[in-house]
Amino acid sequence: MKANNGSGNIKERDEWETPEWLFRKLDKQYNFTFDCCATKKNSKCPFFSNDFLNSGRIFYKKAWMNPPFSQSRKMFEHFFRVISSGIAIYRCDNLETKLWQNVILPNCDWVFIFKGRINYEGFKGSSSRFPSALIGLNVRPPKKLEGSVLKTD
Repeated sequence: MKANNGSGNIKERDEWETPEWLFRKLDKQYNFTFDCCATKKNSKCPFFSNDFLNSGRIFYKKAWMNPPFSQSRKMFEHFFRVISSGIAIYRCDNLETKLWQNVILPNCDWVFIFKGRINYEGFKGSSSRFPSALIGLNVRPPKKLEGSVLKTD
C-alpha cells in the first residue's frame, strides 16, 4: 500500500469546487453569506473574496471556505484569524499532520467526517482519492449528512 506523503496539496486541485448538492444542504442549515475562496464565476455566496489572504476581519454572519489545496495552511491560519463563525471543507486523510495538529484542531469546535467520499466539481474520476471533513467554527455540527462528528473541546 502506498503511503500518503501530503502530495495531494497540488495546484492542479486548487479549482475543485464544492459539489452543489452538498453546498445547498449546508447552506439551508447555516445560511452562508461569505465565500472565503471564490471568484465571481464560482462563488456560492452573496459576498466572496478572490484574495482572502489579504482580507481583514470578516463581519459577515457565516463564512464558507473550500481552500485551494496548494495554500491550505495559510488559508486555515487566516480563516481562524479573521472569521468569527463558519465552516470549511478539507481533506482528512492525515490528521497527524502539522496543519491538522497545529492549526485546525486547536482552533475549531468540531470536525465532521463524511461516510464515503465526496466528488468535487472539476474532479475527473469516480471519486476523490481521499476522505473529506467539514471543520466548524462557532456553529453547530451539520444535520442530515451521513458521517461522524468529532468534538474538539
